[in-house]
Amino acid sequence: MKKYILDNFKYRELGENFTKKIKTAVDGLRMFPTGHNTTGIRYRGYDIYLKPYRTYLLFYIVDDRLSVVTILRVLQDGMNWQYILKRWLRKQDMREKS
Repeated sequence: MKKYILDNFKYRELGENFTKKIKTAVDGLRMFPTGHNTTGIRYRGYDIYLKPYRTYLLFYIVDDRLSVVTILRVLQDGMNWQYILKRWLRKQDMREKS
């Protein structure tokens, strides 16, 4: 998103502010990442979790074995996230198969 903001709007401060907001949201996952709802969608065998944060939705997976949280996508909250996420996953599957 930061790169998108910089490339399309040429507004560094907006990009930096976005990055700070998302880092704050991600830091909040350190204590109890599985405390948010799952989406009902899986990625590479992991449940995808959804964390709302301000006007954004963070989608992530948790690897308990490695104690790692991986952010998959960040979307605006008004978007059709189910459609976008499923389409993104199909593209990921196609890339892995080729």
